[in-house]
Amino acid sequence: MKFKSERDILVEALSAASRVVATRLIGASSGILLSLTGNQLTVTGTDLDITIRTKVDVIGLEDGAAVVPARLVVDAVRSLEAGAVTVSSTDDNVEVSLGRAKFSLRTFAVMDYPNLPPVTGALTTIAALDLIQGLNQVVRAAATDDARPLLTGVLFTNNNGTLRLIATDSYRLAVREVPGVEGLGGTHDLLVPARALQELQRVASSLAADAEIGVTLTDAEICFVVGNSTISSRLIDGNYPSVLQLIPASYPNHLRIAKDTLLTTLRRAKLLAKDSTSSVRLTVKDKQLEIRTQSHDTGDIEDFVDADYEGEEITIAFNPSFLIDGIEATIGDEIVLEITDAVRPAMVHGVEDERFRYLLMPVRVQ
Repeated sequence: MKFKSERDILVEALSAASRVVATRLIGASSGILLSLTGNQLTVTGTDLDITIRTKVDVIGLEDGAAVVPARLVVDAVRSLEAGAVTVSSTDDNVEVSLGRAKFSLRTFAVMDYPNLPPVTGALTTIAALDLIQGLNQVVRAAATDDARPLLTGVLFTNNNGTLRLIATDSYRLAVREVPGVEGLGGTHDLLVPARALQELQRVASSLAADAEIGVTLTDAEICFVVGNSTISSRLIDGNYPSVLQLIPASYPNHLRIAKDTLLTTLRRAKLLAKDSTSSVRLTVKDKQLEIRTQSHDTGDIEDFVDADYEGEEITIAFNPSFLIDGIEATIGDEIVLEITDAVRPAMVHGVEDERFRYLLMPVRVQ
């Protein structure tokens, strides 16, 4: 195999593939498969649950394939000067060169690379903007602890013909309606790993506003087709918990406040919240929000923000990172924080956009 490619284009494809290669894997499974046919290079990375394939136009000089060490080849290509990188392989090595710099890296046997099935099934297309905007809001609430595998996924469910996205880590719950997009699984719910959806967000970040994303489904796998890239992922098997019943029908207390002003204040308060047990306290009363963080080790901060508030005076505490996540995810210049009391979950949403709802458990404080 031998080809030439612009460094930045090659680094982008290699980086995407390397992100899903698991460090726990050894041998060929820990590498990236480069496969060249004519002037098209296919770059593949997998952890056996999630697979990313990217097709790159190159100057093909000799067809072939090689499995290269994932992290090392990314770092090697990235370290070179900008320009056309030459990559050539023999039985045991791959050479990566540009100018007078040349890396010679040991390779793995291609025959030992996992046998990955091709992308098959009927292709459905959906508007990229609607789906990616919804994922940007919801994926952040999924759990990252593999001890709770069901919660590491995002639920794709059908709500009267509309796609609904749901994610929770048991401390917060994010729900997003995606109008104009039908439930991808028909009447069946799909539980898609959040890790795969994070990669989808990255790959789709440069798409045009009117672009579409293709989706294919099998009984056990979902595949997203984004331009020259495909992201395939096993679906999570199991019944997602019934979390929507946790959302109250109404709240007695309503705070309306400028989004950017509140975010700036919360980020200041978070400076003293140095560990996972720290919290930020909000005291809401007529026309004013008081924000305070207190740390026995570092000190305390107190701040005041003008706001519209209807309800009784309440002091409630939250994990600052979780609260900031929810506010950042809202659309619009103002947000609404709805509160029942200091111990029951509060709700964050936009003033004019209730397609996204973010339910957050308070932190108990002394």
